[in-house]
Amino acid sequence: MSNVLFPLIEIVSVFITQSVSSLVVLSLFYALTVTPLGDSPVQIFCPKCHQTVLTKVDYTPGLLTYLFCGGLFFCGFVLGCCLIPFCVDRLRNAKHTCPTCNTVLGVYKRL
Repeated sequence: MSNVLFPLIEIVSVFITQSVSSLVVLSLFYALTVTPLGDSPVQIFCPKCHQTVLTKVDYTPGLLTYLFCGGLFFCGFVLGCCLIPFCVDRLRNAKHTCPTCNTVLGVYKRL
């Protein structure tokens, strides 16, 4: 089961050449593949600026972050230690953006 909020589509172009009595015809087909997201940058095709880029990842608190914070609070870590999950990237959601045009390409949610 994938934790991707927006399914990302990578466009791969395939060229087929046909030779018709010394006339070369190029046909362009698009094969769509879904690229899985994670918490690390991925290489993907940006549909807005039409470039293949390595995504920029920004981490934001999500449901898992708040659940860990609440769990630590109820275990007795009330002197600020319950805020540690907000500093751990592995417990936060990852938002993938294009570094060229700053378009949000997808969000990887922990829960």
